[in-house]
Amino acid sequence: MTRTAAAIQTPEVLASIAVELEHAGELCDRLETLVTLLVRASRGEPLAIALEEAQTVDVLTQHLAALATFTRKLSAQAESGDYDLTDAVAGVTLGDLANRLAQSTREAPSRIKADAGDLDLF
Repeated sequence: MTRTAAAIQTPEVLASIAVELEHAGELCDRLETLVTLLVRASRGEPLAIALEEAQTVDVLTQHLAALATFTRKLSAQAESGDYDLTDAVAGVTLGDLANRLAQSTREAPSRIKADAGDLDLF
């Protein structure tokens, strides 16, 4: 089969998605810095709301990083044409995300706790 400029292979697509997820994570890091500055400037009740939103940005950043890791592992596996989703999920440190991704495998790993993973709080 002749490969045209528009026809790219699965590993390249997955690697490209991983790069974009990493870029989105970098943008979230920048947003997190802004939210942190705003939290520090808040007083009273808005402070509690700001803290909660700041934590949401941090969770989003970690979520994007985990998806990038998962996608990068799939990209490496795609060259052989065989996917080991259990291995790809093993690199995901956020427990809830890992469990959702593992549901696409025949045997979802029960060893992953829903609250597993590191959450950086301010």
